[in-house]
Amino acid sequence: MKKYNISPEYGIFAKFTPPFNRALFPISSFVLGLIPKMLKSDAAVKIAKKQVKTADGSHIALYIFYPVKTTTDKVLLYMHGGGFAFKGSSCHYHLCRRFAAESNCKVVYVDYRLSPKYKYPVPLHDCFRAYQWIVKNAAHLKIDTNKIIVGGDSAGGCLAVDVTLKALRENLVKPCYQMLIYPLLDKRMNTQSMKVYTDTPMWNSRLTKRMWRYYLGNHPYISPNERADLNNMPPTYLETAEYDCLHDEGVDFARKLMDSGVPVTLYETKQTMHGYDIKNCPTTEKAQRKRIKVLRDIQ
Repeated sequence: MKKYNISPEYGIFAKFTPPFNRALFPISSFVLGLIPKMLKSDAAVKIAKKQVKTADGSHIALYIFYPVKTTTDKVLLYMHGGGFAFKGSSCHYHLCRRFAAESNCKVVYVDYRLSPKYKYPVPLHDCFRAYQWIVKNAAHLKIDTNKIIVGGDSAGGCLAVDVTLKALRENLVKPCYQMLIYPLLDKRMNTQSMKVYTDTPMWNSRLTKRMWRYYLGNHPYISPNERADLNNMPPTYLETAEYDCLHDEGVDFARKLMDSGVPVTLYETKQTMHGYDIKNCPTTEKAQRKRIKVLRDIQ
């Protein structure tokens, strides 16, 4: 691994890349699957679980984070990262709890099915089913359907954009906002950062290539950065990591949205690697506070 100018705040995570292979996925699913069982409500956030039937007759779990101290009619549908193959980690649930507590926003976290067992479009259909459920149950959730935000990190960012595009195609209520955190957006893998960052910590282009193969198989999927029809997209907050193979596709997508007349807030974090939310430190705290302010300011 080359030496990158990643902040020393990240410690071992600036030198570590998790393995990403089929043999590991069942073990990681078991271990990470224990985390939501330990979720508990507290004085700031009430947490509820809902089983939702999918289009193919299966079921997925939604975890709903309600702020206790405020009343809000906004909701964020959050899709976790993990290369479409890993369940959400503790930092994902912590982030959702924090969004609910500090952003005056309810949060619905979707535990979608994972590749390579469930290839595209199953994970997308699960996330879209969660979006449909929010729209259908707006009165029960006490939310305004014109105040539905979609968001996610990494692969979850890709799912968030695809949910928006599917809502537009199917003439469902359009999300009012997108929050994309170091998102995955281009299966072509032809950007400069994708060519250069082949060995960056936490994630790199070699793993990205394997991830797309696991997720898509031979499906002729059109990724967000390949699309020309972005003029009707909602306002977007997009965050990138400096030493991340996904950096340039995030910037490219932000520019395409801007060129289409979509309001965009682009925040390019420095001295960071992909997945930097894993470590609680000043740089991460600054980014998370920026996201919280963005969510809080949505009217």
